Amino acid sequence: MPKIPTFTSTSTPTEQVGSVKTNLQISPTNTTAATLLPAAKAIDEFYIKQRDNNEKLEAKKKFFEMKSESDKIIDSLKNNPDDDVSVNLYNEEFNLFKNQQLSQIKNKRVKKKLEILLDYDQSESVYKVKSNSFKAFEEQNLSIYNTEQNTYAAEYSLATDPKMKEAAKTKRIESATEFSNMNNMGKSWLDKEIQTINTDSAIFDADIAIANKNYVKAKEILSNAKNVDSEEIQKRIIKIEKEGLEYDATSFYTSQIFDGKNPFLGTTIQNTTEKKVLQNTDNLLLANAAKNNFSVGETFAYVDRVYTPTGLLSNYYEDLFSSAYTAGSSTTFDNAADIPNVINEAVAAAEAAEVDGRLNVYTTDDEERFFKNVIILKKVLGLDNFQAMKQAKDFEINYDKRIMQGANKQRNKLMGDVEDKFDEIKGTNIQDVRGYANKIFNIYVANGISAYQAKEQVKEDLEKNIIVVDDYAYLKRDIDAFKSIGALGQVKVVKEYILENNITDAEEEDYYLRYNGGGQFEIRRRVDISPVYNDEGEPMIYYAKDLYEINQERMSKIEKEERKKVFEKQERKQILKEAQEVTGFDITGS
Repeated sequence: MPKIPTFTSTSTPTEQVGSVKTNLQISPTNTTAATLLPAAKAIDEFYIKQRDNNEKLEAKKKFFEMKSESDKIIDSLKNNPDDDVSVNLYNEEFNLFKNQQLSQIKNKRVKKKLEILLDYDQSESVYKVKSNSFKAFEEQNLSIYNTEQNTYAAEYSLATDPKMKEAAKTKRIESATEFSNMNNMGKSWLDKEIQTINTDSAIFDADIAIANKNYVKAKEILSNAKNVDSEEIQKRIIKIEKEGLEYDATSFYTSQIFDGKNPFLGTTIQNTTEKKVLQNTDNLLLANAAKNNFSVGETFAYVDRVYTPTGLLSNYYEDLFSSAYTAGSSTTFDNAADIPNVINEAVAAAEAAEVDGRLNVYTTDDEERFFKNVIILKKVLGLDNFQAMKQAKDFEINYDKRIMQGANKQRNKLMGDVEDKFDEIKGTNIQDVRGYANKIFNIYVANGISAYQAKEQVKEDLEKNIIVVDDYAYLKRDIDAFKSIGALGQVKVVKEYILENNITDAEEEDYYLRYNGGGQFEIRRRVDISPVYNDEGEPMIYYAKDLYEINQERMSKIEKEERKKVFEKQERKQILKEAQEVTGFDITGS
């Protein structure tokens, strides 16, 4: 191929412009382009401001992210009581985190802004760390102090040697003194704390005496205590005096129950309550039973036989039967383990109560039916506790359905036997007894006992549970209620006394005195069931206390009349004696 020749210049460039020079001068502001300069400047300023705002926003965003981490570190150190250690740990951990985060920021201006924000926040963070440490120190110091006080107080309570007790109290005082010095609590705080320690010690010693029922000693301990809170001590003394009076009164009334007396009749209970007396009596009786290893049934018999002469009932067993019946209503009886202990105990007690004819005294009609069912099922059908309770529960659910089933022939014969019995005893409340007999008959039949066997069992129960007084058949639960007027033989004479003083020309044979439940007694006519009113138009309803007072009034009148007769007799004898002395004759004849 032919080679194309190239040209190479040998000249050099110069600084002179290759144009024509002129001396003409032109102002840049007088040109058309010059009008665009202000707008360009404004754009530049806006851009710079927007950039600055964005960088500030970015720095703040990162700052609050890092502050969140700072708060976490501060929170992790809040339980450290040493503020120097806490601050060092904070600085070490946060600085490591801070440097790591700053190294990731490429924009120098953002980085600088962030550093300023972090430096400004540093003092506040350190203050929080120190504040938390101080608070933790106070809390731990107080906790240790309280632990010391509780420990030495326990030592005091366990010590029996007076010297050991005094040593334990001294430790408490020394601990309080040290705490006061460490925390600059001041003299007034320390004096108050020592006073509290002395007060606590005196009250504790008094409580020991109270537990031993030595109220005199307890009061003496408090009265002789020195450097104590006088107001607190006085409150305690008043309480001790009250408890002492209550204890003495409760013990007195309890002793009367043990003597076979009802302490609540004819008197106003003072310094205690009937409930507390009965609870105390129950507690003593139950404790004695446990001490002698009595069974549940033996325990009931032991407790109830103390109450029986008084006409009172054990609160413990009233509550037991009621609670067990309620528990039985909510128990499924899927297996033996389902049976609550309260039901097992109540059934054992009910069996003992039934032997003594006292089950219906302690129970309502529904409660009696349930427990009697269990007893019958165990006794007659030979079921164990679980099966008997389960079947008794089923009976309660289906009671209305089951009592409608057969056995009417034997039921009618039973009613005839009841009426024949009443012809013998001349009881006038035949309907009450028929209803009671029918109820028991239904229970036996519903539990699978033959109608004939049920009839015979009911007749036996009636013989055991009914007593006729004043031509009226009383159930045992009602009979016990009349203990308020003494022996059962007092029912007729008290009734007659009430009628004599409340109804003019009343025929005493037309009325009877009955117990209607709920602690109330009333005068009723034999011929109807309507309430009876006295001459003043008031219902003739009385409580046990009323009957007691009425009977006391009656007996007082009788005694007064007897004294009058004795006085008149003595007066006649004196007259005859004087006549003999005058005449010399013994004038004793007609």
